[in-house]
Amino acid sequence: MNTTYQPVQRQERVEILDLLRGFALLGIFMVNMPLMNAPFLTEMGEFALWTDPVNEKASWVIDFFFTGKFYTLFSMLFGIGFYFFMKKADETGNSVLGLFRRRLGWLLAIGVLHVVLLWYGDILVFYALFGFLMILFRKKSNKSLIIWAVCILMLPVLFSTVLVLLFKLALSMPEVAEEILADFEATSMQMHQLFDHIIEVYSTGSFIEIVNIRLEEYKNILGGIFFFFPNVLAMFLVGMVLARKKVFEDLEANKPFFRKLFLYSLPVALAGNWLYAYYTAQSSYISIDWEMVLSLIGHGFGGPAMTFVYISLIAFCFQKGYVQWLTRAIQRTGRMALTNYLMQSVIATTIFFSYGLGLYGQVDIVQGMMLTVGIYGVQVVWSYFWLKYYRFGPMEWLWRTLTYGKKQKMRL
Repeated sequence: MNTTYQPVQRQERVEILDLLRGFALLGIFMVNMPLMNAPFLTEMGEFALWTDPVNEKASWVIDFFFTGKFYTLFSMLFGIGFYFFMKKADETGNSVLGLFRRRLGWLLAIGVLHVVLLWYGDILVFYALFGFLMILFRKKSNKSLIIWAVCILMLPVLFSTVLVLLFKLALSMPEVAEEILADFEATSMQMHQLFDHIIEVYSTGSFIEIVNIRLEEYKNILGGIFFFFPNVLAMFLVGMVLARKKVFEDLEANKPFFRKLFLYSLPVALAGNWLYAYYTAQSSYISIDWEMVLSLIGHGFGGPAMTFVYISLIAFCFQKGYVQWLTRAIQRTGRMALTNYLMQSVIATTIFFSYGLGLYGQVDIVQGMMLTVGIYGVQVVWSYFWLKYYRFGPMEWLWRTLTYGKKQKMRL
């Protein structure tokens, strides 16, 4: 069947969604910056490069206000984008599932290249994989989608609780407890050796050596698919519901919705993120304890709740027209979200890795926060000037061209 699907045109865009994308870029980069500058093991509770009070407080700020809030925001926006894609089928009578799958396939390819060539902390691979799962939910009712989202958010808590219970049960049996504790001690020693090796390779290694150690890190974080990334699929589904209700297309009419969203989300956000920020500093993902469960509860529910708080505040400010010069600048940054996300990895790894400035492990948390804001500021300015002449960011143009199988018009 012949179809003439085209990307969303500039005049069809819902402007606040670009603003949210631009805002999410800053938050994601704030979380990613210290992870690009230190081994993944710093997230596992027993390893740290900076333990002075100032940097510990800075790390707490990132955990409380940033971690788990912005990849979930991007996930919600992805769900909204999926709805708009499916809406084309309603308007034309033709299915766009094949086109959407091709779009996801190319996103997966971009994500894999991101992992191999730049940084292990890529989120695009999981967006693509969960995107294929989201197709199964496209005909569910709004009520069903919300129930599914809540159940999916519960999965990390369920997994970790069962894991801790089984671990405690095993320790209660003397015949196996000694062997288990010996295994954990050996694992801890191996992780400490790996920690030192990672720093050495990123600081002085060749590009091939860096690729190999990056893939080793990526292999070690894949367990996160069970403990952290269910939030991605849950927020995909939430995004679909919000898109169906058109809450972002008429902010004035939906002011009561955003007011309620803020009031209901704020207590959960404060309590959940206190749990996460407090217990993530005490828990260890090498040993298994109840602090890990409490940390995951805080992350699983506090993260999305704080996301809703941010969305409500941004919708209010946008509807009132506050600081329009800033919102317009961030909107343009959000229109080039894929390009800017990948460029953040290019810039940071060039600063930190041996083939660039070789500063790996030398930029502390506070310095990293300032560096994040500085680089993001450059991206805001660059996006402004780029979009004065071009319709898309470079990676957005490539992704659309590959998706539609036809070279897209680039210049305005």
